[in-house]
Amino acid sequence: MDTPLTSTLPPRKERLLETAVTYFKFGFTTFGGPAAHVSMLHEEVVTRRKWISNEQFTELFAICQALPGPSSTELAYSVSLVRSGFLCACLAFLLWSIPGGIVMTVVGILIANLKGGIPEWATRLEQGLSSAAIGLVALAAYRMSTTLATDKLTRILALVSGGVSALYTAPWLLPVIMVSGGIISFVYDAHLVPFLVGKRLAKERRKEEQKQLKDLEQGHGQGQGQTVEEATEEGAHEQSTGSSQKGEITSVHGSIRHRASSDQESVKDWEAVVDVNDEELNEERLPYTYSKKLGLVFLTIFLALLITSILVRALVPTQEKVSYGQLFATFYFVGSIIIGGGPVIIPLLKNYIVDTHWMTDQQFLIGLALIQSIPGPNFNFAAFVGAVAMVNSGLSGVVGAIPCFIAIFAPGILLKNAVIPFWQFLREKPAVKMVFRGVNACALGLVFSAVWLLWVQTEHFGGNTGYHNVIACAAFVASGYLDIPAPLVIVVGGGGMGAIEYGLRYA
Repeated sequence: MDTPLTSTLPPRKERLLETAVTYFKFGFTTFGGPAAHVSMLHEEVVTRRKWISNEQFTELFAICQALPGPSSTELAYSVSLVRSGFLCACLAFLLWSIPGGIVMTVVGILIANLKGGIPEWATRLEQGLSSAAIGLVALAAYRMSTTLATDKLTRILALVSGGVSALYTAPWLLPVIMVSGGIISFVYDAHLVPFLVGKRLAKERRKEEQKQLKDLEQGHGQGQGQTVEEATEEGAHEQSTGSSQKGEITSVHGSIRHRASSDQESVKDWEAVVDVNDEELNEERLPYTYSKKLGLVFLTIFLALLITSILVRALVPTQEKVSYGQLFATFYFVGSIIIGGGPVIIPLLKNYIVDTHWMTDQQFLIGLALIQSIPGPNFNFAAFVGAVAMVNSGLSGVVGAIPCFIAIFAPGILLKNAVIPFWQFLREKPAVKMVFRGVNACALGLVFSAVWLLWVQTEHFGGNTGYHNVIACAAFVASGYLDIPAPLVIVVGGGGMGAIEYGLRYA
């Protein structure tokens, strides 16, 4: 569709209120990293509020995994965009990321000259939160599998995707997995299945023909042995059967005429029913759409800013005292080339920030530990880096954090705006459905592998492994079977049990 269907949407104030109510809590409860964020978002917008279907959610998730930028933030933005439009999507993005960005900015200003590391109690608290997030990620993977892995092909693709992504973490791997899954499912559904089905039908047809031929030969042999009396009796039986069939045909024609007259009498009632159904359909809330031309405009903006950032980085010499333009160009470039979400950003930023002496190794490691312990996307780390770099350069940390925050998120959001109208236009086409069947299965595998990767990350800092297992299992049961909201499970369950672990250990 090339025109917005805004006539079916509620007033803007209602949409903004709905978005605020839905997304406000995420800014304070999205602990545990991108995988946990996806599971919490799935619980809220698919399971509870039913904004979009499971298939649509997974398709958007798969697209986010294949595009550069923060995957969980792009997913949260995309769901709100499809639901309510651009303004609500921007509000959702701010509610999702701003609280964590503010915390990282303030801490960045405060620790610009701080010596020391993260205290033990903060590490144990973060482990409790992450353990609870593991249970929620496992729950989301299980729920998604009930609709996305329903046959042998999709289960195999999910298994292979999960295994490969758990063993290898190269940034280019995720798009390759998605594309490969789509190609395999398309070839299987469009070419292999019709070929196999046609071959089987041809074989069954040949068997049926051979059986009919054999029956005819047996019937011919039996007919030759009939006596004259038997033939006469059989003819009389056929005559009586034929007369009864004529009566049945007359009765059938009579009933048809009767039904036709009855239908003509009830035409007005049927039309009334149709009118009511049409009115109900018109009152349904359709997704927000916009033109593909506007999508191309967003793509042009993305490319123009990318080219500009490359030129700034190439032409402006790097110095220890960084400028705002260099910061914006660096973070926009990083946000444009990172595929795989927040964890991939860390080594890349270390090369661009620490090696250029904009901040020290110790400051970088403190920020890295902190971003794992607070809610929000890992890309909020950019606000911390901008604040520290500007304070180290003798400038305002707040003014340094803002352009870094905007620059790191802008590429992914611009690309998502460019892709959404084409996705909405193509997703209902049979060939595209075949492709997305494999893409969704591979995306499901990534969610399953995230359970293992998050577990490895959590146990890296030590602590009681068995206790963390209990927290993860309790979170799975509490959210999946006791209907306790995911944010409450994360904050109260995970955070509380993490504090208990610290208290028992050092009591």
